Amino acid sequence: MRHRRLVVLTLILPWAVLASKAENSLVFETNCTACHGADGSARTPQGRKLKAKDLRISKLADAEIDRQIRDGSKNKSGTTVMPAFGRELTDAQIQEAIRTVKSFRPPARR
Repeated sequence: MRHRRLVVLTLILPWAVLASKAENSLVFETNCTACHGADGSARTPQGRKLKAKDLRISKLADAEIDRQIRDGSKNKSGTTVMPAFGRELTDAQIQEAIRTVKSFRPPARR
């Protein structure tokens, strides 16, 4: 019986992880890739123009990422460089976007 449960979990768990990543990526793909790129590098025409941040090297805490997604951000001269998504995205979608942003970071060193 234990062996059967292990086999079921082994078969189901990877699909659950892939489905979660795909869902996270959909929010990011729809709202963020124009500037940050599919890989988070910000090497897109729009990303270069707005000087979007390379998410692969971001060290922002979850709360700061959340704030930037909800409120957007401006450069030093006050020009909006990232639109606010707080009214368009649900709390769950924002959390998905945060997970996706963090997924571009290299694994933590031990």
